Amino acid sequence: MIFAFNLFLLIADQFMLFLINLMVARHAGTSAFGDFTVAVNALFLIGTLMTMGLDSIVAHFIPKYYVKKKHLEIHALAISIRNFLQPIYLSFFVGSLLLSSAIIALGYSLEDIQQFNISHLITLFLWGAIVVSIYNIYIQLFRAVGFMRTAVILNMLQTILYFLFTVFTYLYFNDILFHNNSQYFAHIMLIIIILSYIVIGILFIIIHQKTKLKLHVGHRDDIKIKTTAWKNKIVGYTIQNLDRYAFTVTPLLLTEWLKKDTYIVGLFSAVITIISLGFAALSPINILIKPEISASFAQGRECLLNTTKKYIYICLAIACLIVTVIGIFAEQILYLFKSNFIEVLPYIYISLINLICYAVSMPLTLMIQYSSEGSKIGAQFTIYILLAQIAACIIFISWLGLMGTMICYVGINIIYLITAFLIAYNIYQQEPLEGHEIV
Repeated sequence: MIFAFNLFLLIADQFMLFLINLMVARHAGTSAFGDFTVAVNALFLIGTLMTMGLDSIVAHFIPKYYVKKKHLEIHALAISIRNFLQPIYLSFFVGSLLLSSAIIALGYSLEDIQQFNISHLITLFLWGAIVVSIYNIYIQLFRAVGFMRTAVILNMLQTILYFLFTVFTYLYFNDILFHNNSQYFAHIMLIIIILSYIVIGILFIIIHQKTKLKLHVGHRDDIKIKTTAWKNKIVGYTIQNLDRYAFTVTPLLLTEWLKKDTYIVGLFSAVITIISLGFAALSPINILIKPEISASFAQGRECLLNTTKKYIYICLAIACLIVTVIGIFAEQILYLFKSNFIEVLPYIYISLINLICYAVSMPLTLMIQYSSEGSKIGAQFTIYILLAQIAACIIFISWLGLMGTMICYVGINIIYLITAFLIAYNIYQQEPLEGHEIV
């Protein structure tokens, strides 16, 4: 019952994101919607890099500690990560401010107002990436120690704030400050997203300070922080977390770069947005099952197998239902976008394959990620997938345009599923589970 309620809240959250994208597409048009999609995905890509895999490190270690009631180790890991991040983020914060100031000064000396646009985007991307990074680490921490409901509600509040800020911007902010100049559209939407993350990020910090997440850590003087184990996983998990961008962001950015046609980018953005309805129903399951699959490694081989199989069946059943519903209503949904988005209807039907692939690969990917060598294996897997996707995009997008983008978008999901199954099966056969040390 608790799982179902959390799942409902997460699906509602994702549906609200779809409504925001729908509103933006209707009011901004095809080209501006494409620019908006590229800017937002670029922000989250930079945010993923700046997180340095620490959200995955939290998800790897803490559920295993939590199920064994090792609260002292959880607290020690949290302190170690905080001490590691503080000087890095402070350096980025100050550095981006100085760099932006230098660009503005250079712009004035050259009498080129466009320099302001560059400096503004640099500041937004770097500061926003820091905010997104801190948010991702906190939400993963809350999920890992049994505060799943709190994490789900705060995540939904972030989306609600994003929605309210977007509505307010369309009614007042955009007209008063920028006079509806489409040149600043991406800037404005980035500001809105970052503000929503800042507000909820502050709430995460306050709740953490007030509740201490109900961890019994005893005397803090007894804490001995072991940094070697988790720091060795930073590079691997940072690379591994980029795998999500192989599917959507890579073809999106390369279409923008290779074709230099915002109309095509806008059409592909519409496909992504429709398919995101399916991911909206599936990705919350990924959030909910992370702690359980991670913890199952500390509970034995049979528990790991049963947990993974259970969620493969659940995800596949939900995916089949979602594919049927989207297939029936795809045309009606596209008409809500206005403009010429109806052109991509055949591509949407083809892209439904992605939902089946994602559903089955989801538990398998988590099984790979939380194995003892998951950071290394996952990093190698991600590098190969990204390189294959980039090579395919350069060839097919340059040759076939939007059709080439779709070939890459669908093809990489099929390849990913097959490879993930083979790797996960090998891990199940060889992973030392019973009584092994948490690494």
